[in-house]
Amino acid sequence: MRLLNKITLNLLAITLFIFLIGMVAFYYMLRQQVDQNINQELKKREMSISKEFDAAHSSVNQLVNLNDTVIITTLNQPRPPETFSDTLLFNPETNSYALFRQLGFIKTIHNRDYYIQIFKPLEETDRLIIRIVIIMNLLVILIILPLIIANRHSSRQDWKVFYDTLSKINNYDVNSHEAFLLQNSDIKEFEDLNRVLVAMTERIKNDYLNLKEYIENASHEIQTPLAIINSKMELLLQSGDMKEKQYKTVADAYEASNRLSRLNKTLILLAKIENRQFPESKPVNPAIMINHQLESLEDLIHAKKIKVIRHMEDKATVDMNPYLADILLVNLIKNALRHNISGGELKIELTKEHLKIANSGPALQVDPDTMFKRFHTSSSSVESLGLGLSIVQKICTMYGFSVNYSYQNNLHVMQVDFVKV
Repeated sequence: MRLLNKITLNLLAITLFIFLIGMVAFYYMLRQQVDQNINQELKKREMSISKEFDAAHSSVNQLVNLNDTVIITTLNQPRPPETFSDTLLFNPETNSYALFRQLGFIKTIHNRDYYIQIFKPLEETDRLIIRIVIIMNLLVILIILPLIIANRHSSRQDWKVFYDTLSKINNYDVNSHEAFLLQNSDIKEFEDLNRVLVAMTERIKNDYLNLKEYIENASHEIQTPLAIINSKMELLLQSGDMKEKQYKTVADAYEASNRLSRLNKTLILLAKIENRQFPESKPVNPAIMINHQLESLEDLIHAKKIKVIRHMEDKATVDMNPYLADILLVNLIKNALRHNISGGELKIELTKEHLKIANSGPALQVDPDTMFKRFHTSSSSVESLGLGLSIVQKICTMYGFSVNYSYQNNLHVMQVDFVKV
Protein backbone atom coordinates (compact mmCIF):
# COMPACT_ATOMS: atom_id res chain seq x y z
CA MET A 1 0.00 0.00 0.00
CA ARG A 2 1.28 3.45 -0.88
CA LEU A 3 2.20 5.67 2.05
CA LEU A 4 -0.15 8.44 0.91
CA ASN A 5 -3.08 5.99 0.79
CA LYS A 6 -2.21 4.65 4.23
CA ILE A 7 -2.05 8.17 5.70
CA THR A 8 -5.42 9.00 4.12
CA LEU A 9 -7.01 5.79 5.44
CA ASN A 10 -5.59 6.39 8.93
CA LEU A 11 -6.91 9.95 8.89
CA LEU A 12 -10.31 8.73 7.68
CA ALA A 13 -10.46 6.00 10.36
CA ILE A 14 -9.53 8.42 13.15
CA THR A 15 -11.99 11.01 11.86
CA LEU A 16 -14.83 8.48 11.65
CA PHE A 17 -14.05 7.17 15.15
CA ILE A 18 -14.09 10.68 16.63
CA PHE A 19 -17.18 11.52 14.58
CA LEU A 20 -19.00 8.43 15.90
CA ILE A 21 -18.17 9.27 19.51
CA GLY A 22 -19.12 12.90 18.91
CA MET A 23 -22.48 12.00 17.37
CA VAL A 24 -23.34 9.63 20.24
CA ALA A 25 -22.42 12.33 22.76
CA PHE A 26 -24.36 14.92 20.75
CA TYR A 27 -27.45 12.68 20.67
CA TYR A 28 -27.46 12.14 24.44
CA MET A 29 -26.82 15.83 25.14
CA LEU A 30 -29.65 16.77 22.77
CA ARG A 31 -31.89 14.14 24.34
CA GLN A 32 -31.11 15.50 27.81
CA GLN A 33 -31.80 19.06 26.73
CA VAL A 34 -35.10 18.06 25.13
CA ASP A 35 -36.12 16.17 28.29
CA GLN A 36 -35.36 19.25 30.40
CA ASN A 37 -37.53 21.41 28.15
CA ILE A 38 -40.36 18.87 28.32
CA ASN A 39 -39.98 18.72 32.12
CA GLN A 40 -40.37 22.51 32.26
CA GLU A 41 -43.50 22.28 30.13
CA LEU A 42 -44.88 19.56 32.40
CA LYS A 43 -44.16 21.75 35.46
CA LYS A 44 -46.05 24.60 33.85
CA ARG A 45 -48.85 22.16 33.10
CA GLU A 46 -48.80 21.06 36.72
CA MET A 47 -49.27 24.63 37.91
CA SER A 48 -52.09 25.17 35.42
CA ILE A 49 -53.88 22.00 36.45
CA SER A 50 -53.48 22.84 40.14
CA LYS A 51 -55.14 26.24 39.55
CA GLU A 52 -57.96 24.64 37.62
CA PHE A 53 -58.49 22.10 40.42
CA ASP A 54 -58.62 24.84 43.05
CA ALA A 55 -61.17 26.79 41.04
CA ALA A 56 -63.35 23.83 40.16
CA HIS A 57 -64.34 22.67 43.65
CA SER A 58 -65.93 19.66 41.98
CA SER A 59 -65.64 15.92 42.12
CA VAL A 60 -62.75 13.80 41.02
CA ASN A 61 -64.72 12.41 38.09
CA GLN A 62 -65.02 15.88 36.63
CA LEU A 63 -61.34 16.48 37.23
CA VAL A 64 -60.41 13.35 35.32
CA ASN A 65 -61.98 14.76 32.16
CA LEU A 66 -59.98 17.97 32.22
CA ASN A 67 -57.51 16.47 29.72
CA ASP A 68 -57.07 13.11 28.05
CA THR A 69 -53.40 13.07 29.11
CA VAL A 70 -54.17 13.47 32.81
CA ILE A 71 -54.71 10.49 35.10
CA ILE A 72 -55.97 11.08 38.64
CA THR A 73 -56.02 8.35 41.26
CA THR A 74 -56.95 8.42 44.92
CA LEU A 75 -53.87 8.12 47.08
CA ASN A 76 -54.25 5.59 49.89
CA GLN A 77 -50.51 4.99 50.32
CA PRO A 78 -47.64 7.11 51.65
CA ARG A 79 -46.98 10.20 49.55
CA PRO A 80 -44.53 9.38 46.71
CA PRO A 81 -42.05 12.07 45.62
CA GLU A 82 -42.57 14.14 42.50
CA THR A 83 -40.96 12.23 39.64
CA PHE A 84 -40.26 12.58 35.93
CA SER A 85 -40.02 9.42 33.81
CA ASP A 86 -40.60 7.92 30.37
CA THR A 87 -43.44 5.46 29.87
CA LEU A 88 -45.43 3.68 27.17
CA LEU A 89 -49.15 4.32 26.75
CA PHE A 90 -51.56 2.52 24.48
CA ASN A 91 -53.03 4.64 21.70
CA PRO A 92 -56.38 3.20 20.57
CA GLU A 93 -56.38 5.27 17.39
CA THR A 94 -53.19 3.69 16.07
CA ASN A 95 -53.70 0.47 18.04
CA SER A 96 -50.08 0.67 19.25
CA TYR A 97 -48.01 1.86 22.17
CA ALA A 98 -46.37 5.28 22.07
CA LEU A 99 -43.61 6.82 24.19
CA PHE A 100 -44.61 9.60 26.61
CA ARG A 101 -42.84 11.76 29.17
CA GLN A 102 -44.77 11.77 32.45
CA LEU A 103 -44.83 13.87 35.63
CA GLY A 104 -46.37 12.45 38.79
CA PHE A 105 -47.29 14.79 41.69
CA ILE A 106 -49.62 14.99 44.74
CA LYS A 107 -52.62 17.32 44.94
CA THR A 108 -54.87 17.71 47.99
CA ILE A 109 -58.52 18.38 47.22
CA HIS A 110 -61.15 18.68 50.01
CA ASN A 111 -58.67 17.21 52.49
CA ARG A 112 -58.04 14.20 50.27
CA ASP A 113 -54.75 13.41 48.51
CA TYR A 114 -54.76 12.51 44.86
CA TYR A 115 -51.87 11.27 42.75
CA ILE A 116 -51.97 13.10 39.42
CA GLN A 117 -50.02 12.01 36.33
CA ILE A 118 -49.69 14.28 33.33
CA PHE A 119 -48.13 13.20 30.03
CA LYS A 120 -46.57 14.70 26.97
CA PRO A 121 -46.00 12.62 23.82
CA LEU A 122 -42.39 12.19 22.71
CA GLU A 123 -43.08 11.01 19.17
CA GLU A 124 -42.73 14.45 17.59
CA THR A 125 -39.66 15.35 19.65
CA ASP A 126 -38.04 12.03 18.77
CA ARG A 127 -38.66 12.69 15.10
CA LEU A 128 -37.19 16.15 15.51
CA ILE A 129 -34.10 14.73 17.25
CA ILE A 130 -33.63 12.17 14.48
CA ARG A 131 -33.92 14.88 11.83
CA ILE A 132 -31.40 17.05 13.68
CA VAL A 133 -28.98 14.12 14.02
CA ILE A 134 -29.33 13.25 10.32
CA ILE A 135 -28.76 16.87 9.31
CA MET A 136 -25.72 17.07 11.58
CA ASN A 137 -24.35 13.84 10.10
CA LEU A 138 -24.76 15.16 6.57
CA LEU A 139 -23.14 18.47 7.48
CA VAL A 140 -20.19 16.76 9.15
CA ILE A 141 -19.76 14.40 6.18
CA LEU A 142 -19.91 17.36 3.80
CA ILE A 143 -17.19 19.00 5.87
CA ILE A 144 -15.00 15.89 6.31
CA LEU A 145 -14.97 14.79 2.66
CA PRO A 146 -13.63 18.09 1.27
CA LEU A 147 -11.07 18.19 4.09
CA ILE A 148 -9.85 14.67 3.27
CA ILE A 149 -9.75 15.44 -0.46
CA ALA A 150 -7.91 18.71 0.15
CA ASN A 151 -5.51 17.00 2.56
CA ARG A 152 -4.83 14.23 0.04
CA HIS A 153 -4.19 16.73 -2.73
CA SER A 154 -1.91 18.77 -0.49
CA SER A 155 -0.07 15.65 0.69
CA ARG A 156 0.36 14.46 -2.90
CA GLN A 157 2.04 17.76 -3.73
CA ASP A 158 4.26 17.47 -0.64
CA TRP A 159 5.21 13.87 -1.45
CA LYS A 160 5.84 14.64 -5.13
CA VAL A 161 9.48 15.35 -4.34
CA PHE A 162 9.82 12.01 -2.56
CA TYR A 163 8.35 10.04 -5.47
CA ASP A 164 10.58 11.95 -7.88
CA THR A 165 13.59 10.98 -5.75
CA LEU A 166 12.41 7.36 -5.63
CA SER A 167 12.04 7.28 -9.42
CA LYS A 168 15.52 8.68 -9.97
CA ILE A 169 17.04 6.18 -7.55
CA ASN A 170 15.23 3.33 -9.29
CA ASN A 171 16.51 4.47 -12.70
CA TYR A 172 19.99 5.37 -11.50
CA ASP A 173 22.77 3.77 -13.51
CA VAL A 174 26.22 3.78 -12.00
CA ASN A 175 27.68 3.69 -15.52
CA SER A 176 25.88 6.88 -16.48
CA HIS A 177 27.99 10.00 -16.87
CA GLU A 178 25.07 12.25 -15.94
CA ALA A 179 25.08 13.93 -12.53
CA PHE A 180 22.66 12.56 -9.94
CA LEU A 181 20.46 15.61 -9.32
CA LEU A 182 17.36 15.61 -7.13
CA GLN A 183 14.45 18.02 -6.97
CA ASN A 184 14.59 20.67 -4.24
CA SER A 185 11.97 20.66 -1.51
CA ASP A 186 10.82 23.08 1.19
CA ILE A 187 10.39 20.12 3.58
CA LYS A 188 13.46 19.66 5.77
CA GLU A 189 13.19 15.86 6.02
CA PHE A 190 13.09 15.49 2.22
CA GLU A 191 16.01 17.86 1.81
CA ASP A 192 18.01 15.83 4.35
CA LEU A 193 17.09 12.62 2.51
CA ASN A 194 18.16 14.06 -0.84
CA ARG A 195 21.43 15.31 0.60
CA VAL A 196 22.25 11.87 2.05
CA LEU A 197 21.29 10.09 -1.18
CA VAL A 198 23.42 12.39 -3.35
CA ALA A 199 26.42 11.83 -1.09
CA MET A 200 25.81 8.07 -0.98
CA THR A 201 25.46 7.68 -4.76
CA GLU A 202 28.63 9.72 -5.25
CA ARG A 203 30.54 7.38 -2.94
CA ILE A 204 29.04 4.32 -4.66
CA LYS A 205 29.99 5.65 -8.09
CA ASN A 206 33.56 6.40 -6.99
CA ASP A 207 33.91 2.94 -5.42
CA TYR A 208 32.48 1.34 -8.56
CA LEU A 209 34.84 3.22 -10.86
CA ASN A 210 37.82 2.33 -8.66
CA LEU A 211 36.78 -1.34 -8.60
CA LYS A 212 36.16 -1.35 -12.34
CA GLU A 213 39.57 0.15 -13.00
CA TYR A 214 41.19 -2.38 -10.67
CA ILE A 215 39.46 -5.32 -12.41
CA GLU A 216 40.44 -4.07 -15.85
CA ASN A 217 44.04 -3.49 -14.81
CA ALA A 218 44.25 -6.83 -12.99
CA SER A 219 42.77 -8.62 -15.99
CA HIS A 220 45.24 -7.05 -18.34
CA GLU A 221 48.21 -7.68 -16.06
CA ILE A 222 47.20 -11.30 -15.41
CA GLN A 223 46.49 -12.14 -19.03
CA THR A 224 49.89 -10.90 -20.24
CA PRO A 225 52.05 -13.22 -18.07
CA LEU A 226 49.63 -16.09 -18.67
CA ALA A 227 50.02 -15.65 -22.40
CA ILE A 228 53.82 -15.68 -22.01
CA ILE A 229 53.66 -18.81 -19.85
CA ASN A 230 51.44 -20.58 -22.38
CA SER A 231 53.70 -19.69 -25.30
CA LYS A 232 56.83 -20.86 -23.45
CA MET A 233 55.17 -24.14 -22.50
CA GLU A 234 54.01 -24.67 -26.07
CA LEU A 235 57.62 -24.30 -27.18
CA LEU A 236 58.71 -26.83 -24.55
CA LEU A 237 56.04 -29.31 -25.61
CA GLN A 238 57.03 -28.95 -29.25
CA SER A 239 60.77 -29.24 -28.61
CA GLY A 240 60.73 -33.02 -28.21
CA ASP A 241 63.82 -32.94 -25.94
CA MET A 242 61.95 -33.90 -22.74
CA LYS A 243 61.47 -37.22 -21.12
CA GLU A 244 58.01 -38.64 -20.72
CA LYS A 245 57.71 -37.62 -17.07
CA GLN A 246 58.90 -34.10 -17.80
CA TYR A 247 56.56 -33.86 -20.77
CA LYS A 248 53.58 -34.86 -18.60
CA THR A 249 54.53 -32.28 -15.98
CA VAL A 250 54.76 -29.49 -18.53
CA ALA A 251 51.51 -30.61 -20.19
CA ASP A 252 49.68 -30.50 -16.83
CA ALA A 253 51.11 -27.05 -16.11
CA TYR A 254 50.07 -25.89 -19.59
CA GLU A 255 46.54 -27.18 -19.05
CA ALA A 256 46.35 -25.48 -15.63
CA SER A 257 47.58 -22.21 -17.16
CA ASN A 258 44.91 -22.40 -19.86
CA ARG A 259 42.27 -23.11 -17.23
CA LEU A 260 43.44 -20.13 -15.17
CA SER A 261 43.26 -17.90 -18.25
CA ARG A 262 39.72 -19.04 -19.02
CA LEU A 263 38.72 -18.61 -15.39
CA ASN A 264 40.08 -15.06 -15.35
CA LYS A 265 38.17 -14.12 -18.50
CA THR A 266 34.95 -15.72 -17.20
CA LEU A 267 35.08 -13.95 -13.82
CA ILE A 268 35.67 -10.64 -15.58
CA LEU A 269 32.67 -11.36 -17.80
CA LEU A 270 30.53 -12.06 -14.71
CA ALA A 271 31.65 -8.79 -13.14
CA LYS A 272 30.76 -6.88 -16.31
CA ILE A 273 27.32 -8.53 -16.44
CA GLU A 274 26.63 -7.72 -12.79
CA ASN A 275 27.75 -4.11 -13.38
CA ARG A 276 25.48 -3.92 -16.46
CA GLN A 277 28.25 -2.92 -18.82
CA PHE A 278 26.30 -4.24 -21.81
CA PRO A 279 23.54 -1.60 -22.06
CA GLU A 280 22.85 -1.74 -25.80
CA SER A 281 20.04 -4.07 -26.82
CA LYS A 282 18.42 -4.92 -30.13
CA PRO A 283 16.22 -7.72 -31.51
CA VAL A 284 18.27 -10.91 -31.98
CA ASN A 285 17.20 -14.18 -33.57
CA PRO A 286 18.11 -17.07 -31.25
CA ALA A 287 17.37 -19.65 -33.99
CA ILE A 288 20.21 -18.34 -36.18
CA MET A 289 22.62 -18.29 -33.24
CA ILE A 290 21.64 -21.82 -32.15
CA ASN A 291 22.19 -23.21 -35.65
CA HIS A 292 25.56 -21.51 -35.80
CA GLN A 293 26.60 -22.95 -32.43
CA LEU A 294 25.49 -26.45 -33.42
CA GLU A 295 27.58 -26.21 -36.60
CA SER A 296 30.67 -25.19 -34.62
CA LEU A 297 30.11 -28.08 -32.17
CA GLU A 298 29.37 -30.61 -34.89
CA ASP A 299 32.54 -32.64 -34.18
CA LEU A 300 31.63 -33.06 -30.52
CA ILE A 301 28.05 -34.02 -31.45
CA HIS A 302 29.29 -36.70 -33.87
CA ALA A 303 31.90 -37.97 -31.42
CA LYS A 304 29.25 -38.63 -28.76
CA LYS A 305 26.70 -39.81 -31.37
CA ILE A 306 24.11 -37.36 -30.09
CA LYS A 307 20.82 -37.02 -31.95
CA VAL A 308 19.81 -33.36 -32.30
CA ILE A 309 16.06 -32.61 -32.48
CA ARG A 310 15.08 -29.01 -33.25
CA HIS A 311 11.66 -27.34 -33.06
CA MET A 312 12.30 -23.63 -33.51
CA GLU A 313 10.28 -20.66 -34.69
CA ASP A 314 12.55 -18.99 -37.22
CA LYS A 315 11.00 -15.54 -36.66
CA ALA A 316 11.19 -15.60 -32.86
CA THR A 317 13.24 -12.63 -31.62
CA VAL A 318 14.42 -11.42 -28.22
CA ASP A 319 15.56 -7.90 -27.26
CA MET A 320 19.00 -8.18 -25.66
CA ASN A 321 22.68 -7.53 -26.24
CA PRO A 322 23.86 -9.79 -29.12
CA TYR A 323 27.11 -10.65 -27.35
CA LEU A 324 25.29 -11.71 -24.17
CA ALA A 325 22.68 -13.62 -26.20
CA ASP A 326 25.48 -15.59 -27.84
CA ILE A 327 27.09 -16.32 -24.45
CA LEU A 328 23.73 -17.41 -23.00
CA LEU A 329 23.07 -19.86 -25.83
CA VAL A 330 26.59 -21.29 -26.05
CA ASN A 331 26.67 -22.00 -22.31
CA LEU A 332 23.29 -23.75 -22.39
CA ILE A 333 24.20 -25.85 -25.45
CA LYS A 334 27.69 -26.75 -24.20
CA ASN A 335 26.26 -27.67 -20.81
CA ALA A 336 23.70 -29.97 -22.50
CA LEU A 337 26.41 -31.61 -24.65
CA ARG A 338 28.95 -31.95 -21.84
CA HIS A 339 26.50 -33.71 -19.54
CA ASN A 340 24.90 -35.80 -22.29
CA ILE A 341 25.47 -39.54 -22.61
CA SER A 342 26.89 -41.34 -25.63
CA GLY A 343 24.08 -41.95 -28.13
CA GLY A 344 21.77 -39.57 -26.25
CA GLU A 345 19.44 -36.86 -27.45
CA LEU A 346 19.65 -33.08 -27.56
CA LYS A 347 16.22 -31.45 -27.91
CA ILE A 348 15.89 -27.73 -28.61
CA GLU A 349 12.51 -25.97 -28.57
CA LEU A 350 12.29 -22.25 -29.32
CA THR A 351 9.20 -20.02 -29.32
CA LYS A 352 8.60 -16.31 -28.79
CA GLU A 353 7.88 -17.04 -25.12
CA HIS A 354 10.58 -19.54 -24.12
CA LEU A 355 13.63 -21.63 -24.98
CA LYS A 356 13.94 -25.28 -23.88
CA ILE A 357 17.18 -27.25 -24.15
CA ALA A 358 16.97 -30.87 -22.96
CA ASN A 359 19.63 -33.60 -22.91
CA SER A 360 19.64 -37.29 -22.00
CA GLY A 361 21.21 -38.46 -18.78
CA PRO A 362 20.62 -40.04 -15.40
CA ALA A 363 18.97 -38.08 -12.61
CA LEU A 364 21.10 -35.68 -10.59
CA GLN A 365 22.59 -36.83 -7.31
CA VAL A 366 22.77 -33.28 -5.95
CA ASP A 367 20.25 -30.56 -5.12
CA PRO A 368 19.15 -28.86 -8.39
CA ASP A 369 19.08 -25.48 -6.59
CA THR A 370 22.90 -25.58 -6.34
CA MET A 371 23.35 -25.84 -10.11
CA PHE A 372 23.40 -22.06 -10.60
CA LYS A 373 25.95 -21.40 -7.86
CA ARG A 374 29.44 -20.37 -8.85
CA PHE A 375 32.10 -23.09 -9.13
CA HIS A 376 29.49 -25.81 -8.72
CA THR A 377 29.78 -28.65 -11.23
CA SER A 378 28.43 -32.16 -11.30
CA SER A 379 30.89 -33.11 -14.01
CA SER A 380 34.41 -34.43 -13.58
CA SER A 381 35.52 -32.74 -16.81
CA VAL A 382 38.57 -30.55 -16.37
CA GLU A 383 37.15 -28.22 -18.99
CA SER A 384 34.20 -27.32 -16.77
CA LEU A 385 34.81 -24.24 -14.63
CA GLY A 386 31.46 -24.43 -12.84
CA LEU A 387 30.55 -20.93 -14.00
CA GLY A 388 28.48 -21.58 -17.15
CA LEU A 389 25.05 -21.79 -15.50
CA SER A 390 25.95 -18.97 -13.14
CA ILE A 391 26.57 -16.77 -16.19
CA VAL A 392 23.27 -17.94 -17.68
CA GLN A 393 21.40 -16.96 -14.51
CA LYS A 394 23.10 -13.55 -14.33
CA ILE A 395 22.19 -12.75 -17.94
CA CYS A 396 18.58 -13.84 -17.38
CA THR A 397 18.34 -11.74 -14.22
CA MET A 398 19.72 -8.74 -16.07
CA TYR A 399 16.95 -8.90 -18.68
CA GLY A 400 14.15 -10.01 -16.34
CA PHE A 401 13.99 -13.56 -17.76
CA SER A 402 13.52 -16.66 -15.61
CA VAL A 403 15.60 -19.82 -15.94
CA ASN A 404 14.48 -23.14 -14.43
CA TYR A 405 15.74 -26.71 -14.33
CA SER A 406 13.62 -29.87 -14.32
CA TYR A 407 14.09 -33.60 -14.95
CA GLN A 408 11.38 -35.11 -17.18
CA ASN A 409 11.28 -38.46 -19.00
CA ASN A 410 15.01 -39.13 -18.41
CA LEU A 411 15.84 -35.68 -19.82
CA HIS A 412 17.54 -32.77 -18.09
CA VAL A 413 15.54 -29.69 -19.16
CA MET A 414 16.75 -26.10 -18.97
CA GLN A 415 13.97 -23.61 -19.74
CA VAL A 416 14.42 -19.87 -20.21
CA ASP A 417 11.17 -17.88 -20.19
CA PHE A 418 11.51 -14.64 -22.14
CA VAL A 419 8.41 -13.14 -20.50
CA LYS A 420 9.73 -10.57 -18.05
CA VAL A 421 9.17 -11.40 -14.39
